Amino acid sequence: LLEIRDYIQKFYQKYAAVLNVILRFLAAFITFFATNRVIGFNPYLDHTYTELVFAAVSVVFPAQILLFFEAVFITLHILYVSHYLAFVTAIFFAILYFVYVRFIPKDGYVILSMPVLSSFGAPYILPILLGIIADPIAIIPESIGVIVYHYLQNVISVVSTSTEDSINLYHLVLKQTFKDKELYIILIVFSIVTIFVYFIRNSKIDYSFEIAIISGGFLNTILLMNFFMDININVFRFFITMILSVVFVWLVQLFRLSLNYAGVENLQFEDDEYYYYVRAVPKNNITKADKNVKRYNAHNFIRHHD
Repeated sequence: LLEIRDYIQKFYQKYAAVLNVILRFLAAFITFFATNRVIGFNPYLDHTYTELVFAAVSVVFPAQILLFFEAVFITLHILYVSHYLAFVTAIFFAILYFVYVRFIPKDGYVILSMPVLSSFGAPYILPILLGIIADPIAIIPESIGVIVYHYLQNVISVVSTSTEDSINLYHLVLKQTFKDKELYIILIVFSIVTIFVYFIRNSKIDYSFEIAIISGGFLNTILLMNFFMDININVFRFFITMILSVVFVWLVQLFRLSLNYAGVENLQFEDDEYYYYVRAVPKNNITKADKNVKRYNAHNFIRHHD
């Protein structure tokens, strides 16, 4: 695994300029594809070629433009069924951008990733991953992403079942969103898991990252199964998705930081003001073995053999 990791990292460094464009295009395409899976009201947007065009345009502009295009994409879908609901949605996205995302752009991608992962049935990746790579403050964009996804789900539910006119749709959607019990449960569970994983991975024990990832998966499973026990869910699919989420986060951690706990050193030293206790954990690195190759021509090989 470490050899594969090294090869991929060197390959990426060699072709970073091209790979960055390809990865940005794939990320944008997956984002618009997931949006059409979740809320595909507008038949003019719910096509593969539309997703490709939006993804291609997103690559041309700076990376932050993807967030703007996704907000526009969602609003255009809702506009197809209700002008008032689309207006409320646009106002919500505008407030979210100018009050929050504008000052912390990287959190915008966390918000965006939750609806995308949820559309593929794998939202459990995010709370574990944020606990590994971020601080507890990451529960803010994580929670906003959960709210956005459930808001879109409620839009679908209201539009498909309501007999009200488009003027009253926004009122029904907001009312159903505020009363959405599942939304509040997931907000609580994901926040607990993120904070729990963060504190475990920061503990001074061997294999803290690996233990944090596995423990986060167990905690996520236990809490969600406890809250959703009365809901008819596919238990087998739920467990498989949770296992794959844990494996995915572990692979991310492997590429991000792999530690060699067999080489841990505990150091103690002092200066004029303090006495220091330091625990040093080396990183796992692959060193190329020196190869001594002896070449023989046919004549020397026969003489040596004799």
